[in-house]
Amino acid sequence: MKKILISFLFAFIFFSSAYPQSVRYIIPDSGYQGTNFPVTIIGDATEWMASNYFQIFFDSTGVTADFIDSTNVPNDTTIYTTIHISGKAVTIPRTIFVLDKFNNTYKRDSALKVLLSLPSIPVLILPPDNATNQLQYVTLLWDSNAYAASFRIQISADSTFSTTYFDSSVANTPLQMPPGFLQLGTKYFWRVNATNIMGTSEWSGIWDFTIRTIGVKQISSEIPNSFKLLDNYPNPFNPNTIIRFQIKDTRFVSLKVYDLLGKEISILVNEKKSPGIYEVNFNGSNFASGVYFYRIQTGDFMQVKKMLLIK
Repeated sequence: MKKILISFLFAFIFFSSAYPQSVRYIIPDSGYQGTNFPVTIIGDATEWMASNYFQIFFDSTGVTADFIDSTNVPNDTTIYTTIHISGKAVTIPRTIFVLDKFNNTYKRDSALKVLLSLPSIPVLILPPDNATNQLQYVTLLWDSNAYAASFRIQISADSTFSTTYFDSSVANTPLQMPPGFLQLGTKYFWRVNATNIMGTSEWSGIWDFTIRTIGVKQISSEIPNSFKLLDNYPNPFNPNTIIRFQIKDTRFVSLKVYDLLGKEISILVNEKKSPGIYEVNFNGSNFASGVYFYRIQTGDFMQVKKMLLIK
């Protein structure tokens, strides 16, 4: 009977949820965006040494903590861990949740304050690095950052940026270059940084893209009596083919190329055009042999045709 009573008391001490389950505070209780730092979590009336691991969470994305084993628990009311705050974490007080192996949850509201830092270095997204056959009015896309007041974009014909064709600040991503600003058949390098009230980030990595060698060419100003997508020539082709289309009034025209799975692989036209007959070159040197589709859409008119690339 005595052994049973001892066992019962042991279980009660280590597993009972009758104890107040809370976190008193963490030290330090604040940290800057984009930093990692050690913290001490202080609990109240806990039995943390009974658990050989802990998981720590916060009530919003952007803040995480290391998984904790018993080596980081020196006594029943203390846990050591490292907190990681992302460069874009929202600057609001965070609630901390400490979970032990017995499914007990220890909580503290507004335990950690995230402080504003320099904006994180932008990450370039589109066009992909080393992209070819790009439109002259290429769209530049990088990751957004709610805490950046502006982004500075530089475009140069050399990777050292000794001279720049474009150097300007914009409020947000993306940026579409104006038609005709970039030259056909030219390789360009670009980079972005971000600024807020705390200062300016370092430059992003440097990516490059190449503008296609042939642009959209108007071959006739005669006003057609209908919208039409013409057969490409030659077909089959390797690696270049000409695609012609005609429009009867001023419209925004989209002409895109797709693979057999319906994946968009190239944008040939994506702008407003006046009435006339046009042609554009499609270069398939970066694509495998096979069947491809090209589709024109302008207003409620849409037409699709098939072409064959043979290498």
